[in-house]
Amino acid sequence: MSSPSRVALITGASRKDGLGYTVARQLSLQHNFTVLLGSRFLSPSLDEAFKQLETDGAKHGVFPLQIDVASAESVQKAAKEVEERFGRLDVLVNNAAVGISSARTEHLREYPKLPLRPTEHTRNDFDEVFAVNVYGVVDTINAFAPLLVKSPSPRIVNVTSVAGSLNYASTIPPDDLRAGFMVYSASKAALKMLTIMYSKDLPKLNPAFKINSGSPGFTKTAFNNYLGTRTPDEGAAVMTWLATLPDDGPNSGFYADHPPYSTENGKFREVEW
Repeated sequence: MSSPSRVALITGASRKDGLGYTVARQLSLQHNFTVLLGSRFLSPSLDEAFKQLETDGAKHGVFPLQIDVASAESVQKAAKEVEERFGRLDVLVNNAAVGISSARTEHLREYPKLPLRPTEHTRNDFDEVFAVNVYGVVDTINAFAPLLVKSPSPRIVNVTSVAGSLNYASTIPPDDLRAGFMVYSASKAALKMLTIMYSKDLPKLNPAFKINSGSPGFTKTAFNNYLGTRTPDEGAAVMTWLATLPDDGPNSGFYADHPPYSTENGKFREVEW
């Protein structure tokens, strides 16, 4: 079965107040996409998000999709489901992410106000975060690439952070709170390298392929215990822009519309890696 409208999958899109859901909402209501709300579990919050978007007027359909990006088996199963239902995929937004290991219960409660010193990190801290933020992205892109190739204008958007910019990280003072998120920052730096490498390879399969990274800025969501200063709509805008780039748009870039790179919402500027 194929879909006459463009089809977008957004991972980590199970919360109505979250960034992933907001990207899905913008793509659906502003750009007439069929949207797939990717979620690790088929949870009540996913059901609420699905129903809300339907109520808001998603003209071309909204569908929940169970996909745990930390599980290669789950990712493959989700790709098969999308292939059977839609026959292709036009946009993949890799939004699912974790900031800190779930074993760090005290730090999770206070996140991001209670960071870990670099010497406090263990291999386990890296394993859990990289399983989602890096390995999960590799599995997801590889599984859905055959479906994206079938699109006339395939787009991949990797949701990243300026915390992963080597240029930005080098300017952070040693005692600054932001200097304590080594694992998360490292995972986002790795994600940028994935963006570069895939941007060189995927256009060989379809010359129209565009893969870019976008930073939402410090957005007020559950990810940071609602301490952010930007609204989800503001944070999602760069991802929506990258997902709907024209065929002469950029490839392999990293963009943001928040300080220190931009002083105006919707004015997207390239960020130094």
